[in-house]
Amino acid sequence: MSDSQGSPGNFNFGIRRLVLVDSAGFCYVEIPVDNHGLILGPGNLGKSSLLNSLRLFLLPENNFKNSRKKFAFRNASAGSFYTNEESYQHYFPSQFSFLIMEAENPAGVHCQILYRDSASQLSYGRAFVPVAYDQLRPLFWDGDDEDGIGQAVPELSFSRLSEALKKLSKETRLVNDPAKLKQMLYSSELMNADAVRYSVLPLGESDERRVQSLRTLILLLFEMKADDQAMSNAVASIIEADKKFADDAFDFNIDDFLNRHDQLKQQQAQLTRIEKERSRFDKLQKDYQAYQTLLRSQHDFAAFRDGVSHALQDIGARRKAAVEAFNEQNETLRHVLQALKKLEQDASGLKGEIRSADRRIKQAEQNQKDGELLLSQYGDNTLQEIEDIQKEELDGKKGHLAALKSAAQAEIRLEQIQKKKQELERKLESQKERESKQHWQLQNQLDEATAAPLRAVDPRLVMASPGQDLDADSKAAIEAFARLFLPTDKGFDWFDAEYQAQPARQTDFAAQRRHIEGELRGLEKERAELAATANQEHDRPRLIERTEKEIRAIEKDLETLQRFPAAATTLRDATDEKQAAEEQLAKLEEQARLEQEKQDAVQQKAAKARAEKERIEERERELAGLSRSVGTVEHRFPHLKAAEAEQPLDIEQVSVAAFDDLQTQLDDLEERRRSILDHLRQFVYHGIHEDTEGELQKDSPASSAIRETFKGLSDLFAGMAERWNVLEQQVGIHNETVASYRQALKSNHEHIARFEAQLNRELEGVRINDLVEIRVDIHTDPKFRNLVEEANNIDPYGNQLQSDAFYDRLRVFVADFFGEGGSKRLTMDKVITGISYRTRKENATSLDKKGQSTSTTALINLELVYRLLKRVLYPGVQLSFPMVLDELASVDISQMPSLLERLRKQGFNLFSAATHSASAEVIYLIGRHLEVGQMRTAKPYSPQRTLVFWGGAEGFTNGESLSQWADQTQNSLLEPVNE
Repeated sequence: MSDSQGSPGNFNFGIRRLVLVDSAGFCYVEIPVDNHGLILGPGNLGKSSLLNSLRLFLLPENNFKNSRKKFAFRNASAGSFYTNEESYQHYFPSQFSFLIMEAENPAGVHCQILYRDSASQLSYGRAFVPVAYDQLRPLFWDGDDEDGIGQAVPELSFSRLSEALKKLSKETRLVNDPAKLKQMLYSSELMNADAVRYSVLPLGESDERRVQSLRTLILLLFEMKADDQAMSNAVASIIEADKKFADDAFDFNIDDFLNRHDQLKQQQAQLTRIEKERSRFDKLQKDYQAYQTLLRSQHDFAAFRDGVSHALQDIGARRKAAVEAFNEQNETLRHVLQALKKLEQDASGLKGEIRSADRRIKQAEQNQKDGELLLSQYGDNTLQEIEDIQKEELDGKKGHLAALKSAAQAEIRLEQIQKKKQELERKLESQKERESKQHWQLQNQLDEATAAPLRAVDPRLVMASPGQDLDADSKAAIEAFARLFLPTDKGFDWFDAEYQAQPARQTDFAAQRRHIEGELRGLEKERAELAATANQEHDRPRLIERTEKEIRAIEKDLETLQRFPAAATTLRDATDEKQAAEEQLAKLEEQARLEQEKQDAVQQKAAKARAEKERIEERERELAGLSRSVGTVEHRFPHLKAAEAEQPLDIEQVSVAAFDDLQTQLDDLEERRRSILDHLRQFVYHGIHEDTEGELQKDSPASSAIRETFKGLSDLFAGMAERWNVLEQQVGIHNETVASYRQALKSNHEHIARFEAQLNRELEGVRINDLVEIRVDIHTDPKFRNLVEEANNIDPYGNQLQSDAFYDRLRVFVADFFGEGGSKRLTMDKVITGISYRTRKENATSLDKKGQSTSTTALINLELVYRLLKRVLYPGVQLSFPMVLDELASVDISQMPSLLERLRKQGFNLFSAATHSASAEVIYLIGRHLEVGQMRTAKPYSPQRTLVFWGGAEGFTNGESLSQWADQTQNSLLEPVNE
């Protein structure tokens, strides 16, 4: 900025026109702002809203959120601020709402267009186009109607507008990003046309502090009141922005500072508490080391428990197998015993058969011996012949006995004896004849192969003699008959009949003859006896007895004869049977021996199986007892149920002794665990460890909670030395912060004084009305000054915390300075409480603190704003900028010319709003006025908004300076009065 307009080397930045479309209660309003102007109209028409809309163009915002802080739209009648929604709906009530500002800068003329953005709530967008508004007017307003008022453009929309703007210039930009807006609106790259094309207020520096200062000054231009806090805020903002380095910024958060002290103090107290508990930790560490050693017993218990389970499964299977094996051995033994018993029974039977065979053999041998003895008495007679002889002799003896007993029978017997003698005599004669023919016997004429089977049938067959030689046919027939017999080991088979082989023998005719002769002598003897008996009765009993004995002897001989033929067979059969029985008995005895051995082996196996079964059953009972004991332990220590083992204990190692050892370890572990928990809970009680989840307060905390807590305490105590060192360093750093805080308080206090002195130097020679000297006083809060003095009295260097007294005084300052609640951040706007002026009139000797008139104060404020704005803007910049003065009526009419002239020199165009009650003199002095409430269109964008104003201002000066048009006779009326 410069005090001389249009001077060579200046860069001109100005706002030329303001246009509102369907906004702020107007259908269409177009106001030139490149010269002083007065907006006239009825009350509550929206005149102030027209002027205040400039804030939307000059500030880099894109929404109405927190609009009080951003724009400070004030409801003057209510004495409050408009809400976000009220402000937004006032300026952007519809989709046809647009606000346009025409501006110029070294790069040329451009227009900034604001439009309602539906992308988000309470938002608006911007378009920049490098053309004058005259080229854009047809896009917003149709002025070619009959009455010259104009009408709405029916097809107006942002999409059509953006297309039209892009056709007008390729340099058209649509920007919503606040950072980009700051760069465009406040660019000071004056030699770069592209960079400065849309710049409105070029800043000397583009840092955030300068932007914030500019924001405060812009709002101040719309709130030019002597008693307003805005002036002190502006001064505070400029002071901050005027600092050379960003680190010098006065933004001190006392809450953080106090909180940091409290944190360090708490840390110190905490470390002290921890150190007091070190002996407890040593005991805990000892118990925990033992606990860790014993902790393995939980896994051992889990392994033992799984081992017991597996052992029970295994022993169950083994018991089942043992029972099956035992039953199998018992069954085998039963079968063996049954087999052995059967063998014994069979052997007993065979022994009986052998005894029976022995008896039969003995009897057969006796029979055979008796028979052979008897046969030897009869020579070659056959058995049949001997039997016949015996029977005849028996009959004779019986007859003789009968004769001895009866005379009648005696007679009969004598006749029989006579006949028998005769028969024997004939037989003796026949015997002699047969003896003479014996060489023709068949056994002598037949070969042995033919004679043997015939002899087996009956020896008499081959001893028969035909008395001559056999003819061929007879011999052939006999041989053919003999061939029908099949020879065997024992004789011959005749079909299904067996015949024993008989030895060949010759007939003993001499013996037969002697036998016959003997029978004859016997008969004679019997006859003589019978005859003698008749005469000697006393011998009869003796003879009867003898005869009976003889009969019995003959009967016995007959029995012997009857047994003799079978004696050999019986002897042979009995011998064979005995031999077979003995062989069978030997086999049975061998089998019995083998079975006995088998029985012994099976009995041994059965005994072993029984012993194994009993051992397994005993083991199973032991394991069942261990399983119950395991359950009891798990009931005592529920957390053991969740214990897991890498692998089960080997079955063979599961024992009562192992469990007893394990239980002892678990009891010891639990004792250690309780001791550890007592220690840990004490650490929680003393605040050394935080048990946020309450794990340690449970009846049975998880091992992981114990482990993690101990680890945390171990790390805590192990790092105590380091923590003391860190605390000492942090205290040192905090004390450095205290030192920097003290220095910041001092330097900022001094900076405020220097800034005040600089302003006053700049105000030297400035004359306003009848004031020849003006001084600015920047007032700071007395509590702040006391705080500065308090801070100068401390020694911040060292590794010990400052005394509690210092922080207590600081807390008192916070309570008094900030009150209850809210931020405790100490910033420049809180330190600077106000601005006041001291003035001196001509011929006065001292400065006066008395307040000036409203108009004079406004002029002083204007001068101060001008000085402040120069500090923010780029050097050499010349502005043509509207300044809103809503209290124009309060300005002394006599001071109006000097006010207008001073504003023009400083680059401000006065703009104010008034009703039609404004004096003609004021209207005349300002020079231009705008009647904004006279025209309404029949074709608005919205029925609620029909007011129209456009076509330029009305006035008396046409923009010339006051000295060019004012009547010299009236100049005296415009000269300032001496108040």
